[in-house]
Amino acid sequence: MAGIDLFALYRRVARPLLIARSLRPNPPMPGIPPWVDELMAAYVQGPARDLAELARTRPQVTVAGVDGTHAMLLERPEEVAGLVSGFVRGLPGRP
Repeated sequence: MAGIDLFALYRRVARPLLIARSLRPNPPMPGIPPWVDELMAAYVQGPARDLAELARTRPQVTVAGVDGTHAMLLERPEEVAGLVSGFVRGLPGRP
């Protein structure tokens, strides 16, 4: 997985693509220094910027935010299911 450049892959996708991203940071973990949370908060700004640029320049790519952490599928299953259902309903040839 470390060798996969997902953004290069996303730019090559010619079909509609939905990318869901979490909007909340993971909660602090006991024993982890506070600077780790600060580092992660700074890190997520890069992928957020890159995903926004991807969605802006590739009309087939939809980026949607989910009000959850990295565990969004467990935290917000209805919200994720609604995003996927709405995305699929919006595809050409779908009722």
